[in-house]
Amino acid sequence: MNELTIGLRIRHRSPSLDTIPLDILFDISQLLPIQSVLALRQFGCHHPYAQSLGFFLRTLVQQNIPIPYFDGKSPESLSALELERFTCRALALRINWTNPNPSLKREIHFGEAEKRSDVFCMEFLPGRGNRWLVSVTSQAYTKYIIQCWDLTVLQPVCIAKLTYTDKAYNRVVINNDPSSPATMAIQSKPEVTEILTIDFEEKDPESAFVPLSAIDGRRVIHLLSGSTLVTRCQKRDGKLSIWDISDQPHEKIQLVSPSLLQEDRCRTMHFCDDYLIIFLIRTVELYSTIPRPNNIAMPGVPISYPLAQHSFHYDFIDQVNMSEQVSWHAARLHRPSPINIVIRFWPGDTLHHFVLDPNPAYVPGRETSLYNLPYLVQPTLVQKICSPVWLLSRSATALGRYGTMLLLDNHDPDGMVYSDFQHQQLSVRILTATGGSSTSPHGSHDSMAFRVRGGSYWNRAAIDEESGRIVVSNVDGTITLFEYL
Repeated sequence: MNELTIGLRIRHRSPSLDTIPLDILFDISQLLPIQSVLALRQFGCHHPYAQSLGFFLRTLVQQNIPIPYFDGKSPESLSALELERFTCRALALRINWTNPNPSLKREIHFGEAEKRSDVFCMEFLPGRGNRWLVSVTSQAYTKYIIQCWDLTVLQPVCIAKLTYTDKAYNRVVINNDPSSPATMAIQSKPEVTEILTIDFEEKDPESAFVPLSAIDGRRVIHLLSGSTLVTRCQKRDGKLSIWDISDQPHEKIQLVSPSLLQEDRCRTMHFCDDYLIIFLIRTVELYSTIPRPNNIAMPGVPISYPLAQHSFHYDFIDQVNMSEQVSWHAARLHRPSPINIVIRFWPGDTLHHFVLDPNPAYVPGRETSLYNLPYLVQPTLVQKICSPVWLLSRSATALGRYGTMLLLDNHDPDGMVYSDFQHQQLSVRILTATGGSSTSPHGSHDSMAFRVRGGSYWNRAAIDEESGRIVVSNVDGTITLFEYL
């Protein structure tokens, strides 16, 4: 069922409904399917029609269903025609997105094929209507090309391009706050961290990346959120540093724990307000990011120790993806939302889906501390998912804020035997993390096979749930865009 089908209007007119009181008509419309509500337009009942569509749209928001191109608008500010368009698009995308065999609306290939090319990073820029895609490509491990693509045109075009050579470092972090002037942080050289923005109005792609500031020193960048940058020292102590880049970049606080001192590498992070959650290769830790004077007088910036820590009983974390689940209920109460976590432990072909549940005793608005933790730091194991990957290829997993998990793994046409690894599967699962405690119901729908192909030619993937788009990179450096709306 597509958007046009959902929006079809009935052909036969019935007697006018003007004699029915509006409150009764509105109550009735809430019990009708959306197709019947759309048909109310034929009766000239524009006022209750708009009210009913507003109700449906609010319901979709409350059910945490993505609404394409909505961008946080208020249903009350929209006309009946706008409400109809948003409602139809949301329902059409949801029906197709959760179909066991979703219908592909458009497939586009872009980028230049090059020998010994590798797209090792792809990410949609948050906000901005999900219009822009950033890709980072290495060529023969001596040249690194960062590109920003406009996906709203019929054939995606590169609007910003930056090339690094001469031992360029391959680390790029996208700012998860679209309101920040800083778009990304780049480890352009082993001794330099650059903060960049993109001039989307610049006609010359070679001039569209604009430097904002730089930090000298050997470090690895891990996270950029608004004006907060998190880096890790490459020396033996392995300390993590939180920087304020809003004016002149300066180190604000250092994070220290026994795990970090043992050179336990960081896998992923989640930053919010005054706390930071870090996944290392064996542990997960939660820190306060509020600078406090050191208990013992010491030179340098304040030091923060973990408020809570949990160790996994596995060898070590090979790959991990983490995404805070969109939750209308949690946002309305100003409480943390559940966090979906997908981990591949080494060795093994199994993905572990965990949920980091909010702490029911957490008091919103009060400072994060040992006695006011926003999350229960021990993740809840929800399910295990078989995801076989050929050892010489890269596995790709992407998580969306609305619970979509994208898997790029090896696949046999029969769906049972994985010995030859002659096929790849692009599949999707809809994860659910609906509660606020470890006893809350969790789960997922079955996998939907979005794409299967022979050979092992895909190596990276990214997802845009709000617009129903998936991008995958190929081993020759090109990118393929799949659209489902």
